[in-house]
Amino acid sequence: MSVSVVVRAVGVLSIPMISAPLFAATAQAAGIPAPPTKALPSALDVASPYEPQRTCDPTAKPGVLAFAELMKSYYAATSKTTYGISRNCDSGVTEHSEGRALDWMLSVNNPTQKAIADSVTAWLSAPDAQGRPGAMARRFGIMYIIWNRHMWRAYDPGRGWATYTGPVPHTDHIHFSFSWDGAYKRTSWWTGKALTTIDLGPVAPPVPPPVTAPVSTPTGYATLARGSSGPDVAIGQRVVGTTADGDFGPLTEAAVHTWQSRNGVGVTGRLDQATWAKMVAKGLVPARAGEGRTTGDLPTLPRHVERTWVPIAANSARARQAGGSSAQGAGTAVGAARLATTSSGTAPGVTTARTTTAYDSLPSTPLRQGSRGAAVRTLQRALGGIAVDGAYGPRTTAAVKSFQRGHHLPVTGVVDAKVWRALEARDFPLRGYYNTVLRQGSRGAAVTALQKGLRITADGVFGPKTAAAVKALQGRAHLARTGVVGTVTWQAVEAALRAR
Repeated sequence: MSVSVVVRAVGVLSIPMISAPLFAATAQAAGIPAPPTKALPSALDVASPYEPQRTCDPTAKPGVLAFAELMKSYYAATSKTTYGISRNCDSGVTEHSEGRALDWMLSVNNPTQKAIADSVTAWLSAPDAQGRPGAMARRFGIMYIIWNRHMWRAYDPGRGWATYTGPVPHTDHIHFSFSWDGAYKRTSWWTGKALTTIDLGPVAPPVPPPVTAPVSTPTGYATLARGSSGPDVAIGQRVVGTTADGDFGPLTEAAVHTWQSRNGVGVTGRLDQATWAKMVAKGLVPARAGEGRTTGDLPTLPRHVERTWVPIAANSARARQAGGSSAQGAGTAVGAARLATTSSGTAPGVTTARTTTAYDSLPSTPLRQGSRGAAVRTLQRALGGIAVDGAYGPRTTAAVKSFQRGHHLPVTGVVDAKVWRALEARDFPLRGYYNTVLRQGSRGAAVTALQKGLRITADGVFGPKTAAAVKALQGRAHLARTGVVGTVTWQAVEAALRAR
C-alpha cells in the first residue's frame, strides 16, 4: 500500500540560493567529461521530503540501478568504478535495506575519481538556469547525497553542503539515497515529464512488541521473538549463527527458523521454550534450571579477551590450538558449555571452531515456483517485500528474478546454489573469516579483508594503524578494546558495513 500526496512546487524566491560544494573541482581541467545531458521538460519535479526506511525490501530498485549504470557507463572511459545497493535489514535505519540507496565507489585519494565525484555532486546539487536548487537531483528523485565529509539534502537545500559528522566519512564512496519515486524511475530524467505528486512508498508492517518474559520458565530463559532485544537474544543469535547484536530482527528470525528445522524443533521463528531446551540439551547454552531469570549473558571475562561460544562437542584439542582456555563455572549452569577465549597472547592467524549462518545448509536446496517449506520462508525473508508464507508463487518468482538481475546472475526465477551464495555474500560478506583470529603481526588475505571492512589502507599487514582501527570499532560496538580480532569482532565489522 502506498500513500500519495499532492505537493505544490515551491517558488524560486522562497528558497535561498545555495553555493556549489566547497570541495567542487574543475573536473574538465582534470580531463573529466562534463556531466551527461538530455532534453528535459522546463517544469521541475517536486522535491521529495525525507523518506526513511520503514520496510525490509533490499532488492535493488530500477531507478537506482539505472542511475548507477548511467554513471558507471558514462565515466567508464575515465575511471573503472563499482557500486553497491542492497544491504540486509538488521542494520538500523538505512535506505540500502529497501534497495533505494547507492554507494558509488569513488575515492578522494584517487585524483581522477575525486574529480568525477566532485563534478557529479556539484552537477546534482547546484541551482539550474532558473535558480532552482538541486534541479538535477530532483530530476532523478535523489533525497540526499553524502560525499567527502559533507551532506546535501534535496528536502533542505538552504543548508547547502553541510559538514557531515557521521562515523563513516564517505571519502571512499558517494552515498545517494532516493525517494520512492526516484527508486522506481518516475521522475523527469526517465519519463520526460515533471513529477507533481509524491509517493511515500509502502507502509511498514507492524512490528510485534517485545515479548514480556515470565517470572519463571522451565529453562530459565525468556521466550523471545522478532522485536525483542537484550543479552539473551545475543546468546540465541550465537547458537543459530547470525550476528550477535542483541536485536531480534528478520535475519535472526530466519536463522532461528533454519536452526529449528535442522534440529527437530517446532518451526516457530521464536526462541521459545522448546528451542531453548534443545539448545541446553545439546550443550550450546548453559542450563539455568528454571531460575526465572529474564536476561542472561556470557560469563564475565576480563576486558582483554575476545569471546566466542564453542559447542561442548568440539574437541578440546581444537580449543587449545586456538590458543584459548576452557572456562567452566560451578555446577551445570556454565559447565554445559565451553568458552573459548582468545587473549592478547594468541598467535596470529589461528582459527576457532566453525561458526554457521542461516544459509549454511541451503546451497544444496534448489527452489522454484511450486516449492514449499522452511527453505522457501528463509528465502522470502531474505528477499524482503513479499509474504513469508512458505509457498513459492509468482511474487516470490518475481522477487528472485529482481535479485538475480541486481546481482548479475542468470534471470531464471529459480533459486540455485549461486543465488544462495549471493544472498549469503550480501548478508555475511566476512563469514569466511569468522573463525580466523588476527592480531598485530598477522599478515595475509584475512588481514586485507579486515582492512577493507574497516575502510583503511588494505596492505595485508596488521600493524599499529590496523590495531587502532580495530580498537575504535570494538569501542563503538561495546566490545573489549583488545585490538585482537575474533568471531565477535568480525561480526561487528560486518554490522558496520551493513549500516553504511
